[in-house]
Amino acid sequence: MAPSIGQAAQTQPNQTLPAGQVELARLVDLAAGRLGVNVEYDASVVRGSATMRFESAVSDLELWYVTNRVLVSRGLTTVRLSGDRSYSVVRLADAAGFAPLETFDDVRAAMASAHAAAAFLPVGEGLEGGGDAKERHAKDNEGAGVLLDRPGAAAGVQSPPHSASSPEPGFRSIGFGLRHRPAREVVETLTRLVSKPGGSVQAAGESMVVVSDLSPRLAQVLEMAVRLDLPAASARVEEVALSNLSGVQMTALIMQVAAKRELATGRKTGGEVIAAADPRAVLLIGTEEHLPSLRELVSELDSRERLETVGYTPLHFAPRDIASLIEQTVRQPTDDRWRMIIDEITGSLVITTTPASHEQIATLITRLDAAPSAARRPVRTFVIRNRSVLEMRSILEHLLASGILEAAATESERTSAGVREVRDDGVTLAPPPLGSEEGVSPTRAAPGSSGRAMQQGAGSAVMLSADEHTNTLIAAGEPRLLAQIESLLRTLDVRQSQVMLDVLLVTLTESQSRDLGVELEQLAMSGQTSIRLSSLFGLGTRTGGQLDGPVSATGLTGVVLNPGDFSIVLRAIESISDGRSLSMPTLLVGNNQVARLDSVVQQPFASVNASNTVSTTSFGGTQDAGTTVTIVPQIAEGDHLLLEYSVSLSAFLGPASSPTLPPARQQNRVSSVATIPDGYTVVVGGIEIEDESQSVTQVPLLGRIPVVGEAFKSRSRASSHSKFYVFIRASVMREHDLESLKHLSDRQAEAVDLETGWPVVEPRVIR
Repeated sequence: MAPSIGQAAQTQPNQTLPAGQVELARLVDLAAGRLGVNVEYDASVVRGSATMRFESAVSDLELWYVTNRVLVSRGLTTVRLSGDRSYSVVRLADAAGFAPLETFDDVRAAMASAHAAAAFLPVGEGLEGGGDAKERHAKDNEGAGVLLDRPGAAAGVQSPPHSASSPEPGFRSIGFGLRHRPAREVVETLTRLVSKPGGSVQAAGESMVVVSDLSPRLAQVLEMAVRLDLPAASARVEEVALSNLSGVQMTALIMQVAAKRELATGRKTGGEVIAAADPRAVLLIGTEEHLPSLRELVSELDSRERLETVGYTPLHFAPRDIASLIEQTVRQPTDDRWRMIIDEITGSLVITTTPASHEQIATLITRLDAAPSAARRPVRTFVIRNRSVLEMRSILEHLLASGILEAAATESERTSAGVREVRDDGVTLAPPPLGSEEGVSPTRAAPGSSGRAMQQGAGSAVMLSADEHTNTLIAAGEPRLLAQIESLLRTLDVRQSQVMLDVLLVTLTESQSRDLGVELEQLAMSGQTSIRLSSLFGLGTRTGGQLDGPVSATGLTGVVLNPGDFSIVLRAIESISDGRSLSMPTLLVGNNQVARLDSVVQQPFASVNASNTVSTTSFGGTQDAGTTVTIVPQIAEGDHLLLEYSVSLSAFLGPASSPTLPPARQQNRVSSVATIPDGYTVVVGGIEIEDESQSVTQVPLLGRIPVVGEAFKSRSRASSHSKFYVFIRASVMREHDLESLKHLSDRQAEAVDLETGWPVVEPRVIR
C-alpha cells in the first residue's frame, strides 16, 4: 500500500524554492508534481504570475496550500474530479457546480471529516491537544456517526469519495443531516458565514443541508452548524394573574417594550406572552431560562395611576359638546377605566380618570370658559325632517318668550373652591366648601375661572330663522341654549305613525203615504136658474166648467159622468218606499291630524242691491246641506287609538221662500271622543229621523156625518223613517317604510283592475 500523505510529509525532506516571480501555471504544475497528483486547467484561464519568497524550505503540502491561496486570490480554485488523485482548476464562482457532493448522515461527522482533511491527516490525527483532544472530540461526537482513527470507521457514515492519501482540494461541497433543528433555520444562519463569491448553503428537504465553500472556510461553517443543531429546550406555559391591566393591554405593552429593548440592546426578549382566557391574566410561554425574566417584566408593568372622580360644570358651552372634545383630546384608547357621565340636569360632567388626565381636562375647560363672547354665540342649523319648520320655530319662540328655555340655561354662581374628588375606593379627598347645601356635592369649575351668571334678555339669548325651501331651522345663540334646542328637536321632530281610516256611511230610509178622496158635482135647472152643487178637492179636471176625470190616472180611480146632470170622481192611492245608501271612503291621516269627509249639496241664492235709482241682482252665495264627517285620531299607549269625531247630517226642508234667501235647512250633529283598539270598528252617529203627518179636507158638517161624510172629504196620510250610521275602523300604520300601505294600495288597485306597474310573472314553455 502506498504511504499516506501524512506519512510522506514526515519522511520527505523540505525543499527550498527559488525566490522571485513564478508563473501561476508553473506553480500549479510544481505543486501537483511534488505531490504526484493530476491537475487539469485551461492555460487561457490560469494566467499571471506570483511573487514567492520563503524564509525557509517548504514541504510539499505547504506548497499545495500556497498554490490554493494564490488561485483563490485570482478568483480560481481546485476541485476534485472523479478520481482520487485528479483535480481541476475552475473559476471560484463556478466551483459549486464542479465539486462532487460528499454526504454524511450527521453534521458532526461532516465536521470531523472537514477538520481532518484540512490538516491533510487521517481522521482523528493532528487535532490540537494530542490524545486528550482526540478523546474529548470523540466523546463530544459520541453516537453522532463521526469518523474515528480510520476513515470510514464511524457507524452510519458514508466515506468521502477519496482516500486519506489524497490532498484536500481548495473547494468542497458537503451534505449533512440535522437531528434537532429544521434545515431552513440553520440555512438562514449559515448563509451569512460562507465565502463570497462561490460559497452557498442550500436546504435539501426538512433535515438535510448542502454547504459549498473553500475548504478552510468549510470547516468553520460546519463547526457553527454543530453548535446550531442542539436539542431545543422544552417550553413551559405559566399563567400569571394581573392586578391592574387586562390581559390584552399587558400583551400589547410587553410587545412594545420588547421591540424598544431590541432596538436599544440588539437582544430579543426570550419567550412569548399572550392573553389568557381570564381577562385579568396572561400566559407566559418560554424555557426555564426565560420564565423568570418574563415574570419580572410583567410585575414591573402591572401598575397604574390611582383614579379620581371629579365633576366639571362648563360656564358657557354645552356639556355634550365638551364631552365630545374631551373624548378626542384627553382619553387614551387603551384606558378601560375611563368613565364619563353627562349630567343633563345640572349641565355638568362627572369624569373618573387619573390625576394627569384631570389636569388636561381642567386646562381645556379653562381655555373654553375664557373664550370671547363672539365665539360663544355659534350658528347652528337643524334640518327638520318630519314636521314643518315654521311650526317648530313657533314652538321654540313660545318657549323662549315664556322664559322656559332661557331660565333653564341660567347658571348660578360657582367658584373654583368647590371641589369634591372621590377615588375609586370611595375615599373623599377634599370636603365640600362651607355654605354648600347638605347632601349636595358641588362640582369643580376650571382652575383660575370665577363664577358669573349669564345675562338674560328676551330675544337676545338666541335668534331663530326658518328656511322653508330646505325645511331647516337656523339658530344663533349661547351654546347651552343651542344644546337644549337640539335636545328638544330630537324629541319633537320624530316621524309619527299614520292611521288608515275606513269610514262606512249608511243611510236607511222608509216612507209610506196614503190618499183617499171623493168629489161630487150636481147640476140642476129651475126655470132660468142654474144650480151647481159640488164637493171638490182637486182630484179631477174640469172642461167647460164640468168635472170630466181625475187629475192623475195612478192609483184606484173611478169616474161617473152624466153630462149636464152630475159627476162623481173617486181616487185612492198608497205609496210605500224603502231605500239604502252606502258610501265607504278610505282616508290616510297622520297622528293628531284632521281627516274630513264632506258629501253636500250646494243651493245657490241671489243677492239684491237696491238703490234709489236702480237695483242689482247678483250671486249671493250657496247654502250647503248633506253629510260632513270630521275625525282626529291620536295614537295612545299600547294598541289603542283616541278618536275625536264629529258627524253632521243636514237637509233642506223645502224650496226657498224667496230667490234672495237660502232655503230652510235642518241639521243634526253628533260629536264625541272615544278610545278604540287598533284595527277595531266603532259605530257612531245612529241618527234616526221619524216624520208622520195626516191631513183631512172635508165639507163642513157633511164631512162629520158617519159613513156618509166620507163622500164629502179627502184624506191624506204620510209617514217617513230615516236612519244614519257611521262605521269607523282605524288601523295604525307603524312601519317606517309603509309596507302595509303598499299592500293595501295594491289590493285596492287589483279590485278595480288598475295596473300597478309591477312586472307580471307568466309561465313559459321551455323547449
